[in-house]
Amino acid sequence: MKSLILAGGFARRLAPLTDFVAKPLLPLSDKLVIDWVMERINELEIDEIGISTNSYYEKQFRYWIKCRTENIKLIIEPTQSENEKLGAIAGIKYAMDRMGDDEYLVIAGDNVFDFSLQKMLNFYRKIMKPVLAVYNVGDIDKAKRFGVVTVDKNWKIINMQEKPKIPESSLISTATYIFTKDSKKMLEEYLAGMKNHDSLGYFFSWLSENYEVYAYPYKGLWKDIGNLDEYRELFGKLK
Repeated sequence: MKSLILAGGFARRLAPLTDFVAKPLLPLSDKLVIDWVMERINELEIDEIGISTNSYYEKQFRYWIKCRTENIKLIIEPTQSENEKLGAIAGIKYAMDRMGDDEYLVIAGDNVFDFSLQKMLNFYRKIMKPVLAVYNVGDIDKAKRFGVVTVDKNWKIINMQEKPKIPESSLISTATYIFTKDSKKMLEEYLAGMKNHDSLGYFFSWLSENYEVYAYPYKGLWKDIGNLDEYRELFGKLK
């Protein structure tokens, strides 16, 4: 299995910080945001770690990689601004084309969490279907900001809505996924027929309508850093 960290966005809602520093490389407690992701990945046996970013932040990530001991492959999207970006879905396909066919653990580079990925991987090994990590935010109003997931008793996803006005539950999707070896074909199928190439929530919604897809629930620390206020709040809690 390979791991892919998504860091191709420009995070305009965190400007002016992200005018100069990529969001995953911002400090958070005693490490950088992306270091939280790396700690979780390093608990697993991963054959190769790839990081997908844009050419605007390329030098920053190359410097960060020099400070790490892992063998990390940097995939550079040929984009310099927000209106040029490939989008998360197309960005995954772009990275997989360069890393090769395999099973993939895909995580957003700004996804801050402290749960172990091993149990999620064990769940995937039993079913061998695409898996999405889900989290209960405990509040319907909070769920409106995310992809809301409905599951059956076996945690098979039966419905998924991206940022619904009236959520069916407070169970939301997070930016942590496990893709099967044939997932690249699914990505190609989606990209050929669907217009939204940015939000992975739309891809998994489509995926759950056409294939078997499962959710894996977890508890603990999880935070999606969407804006400056959320970044300040999380920084204060972890300081």
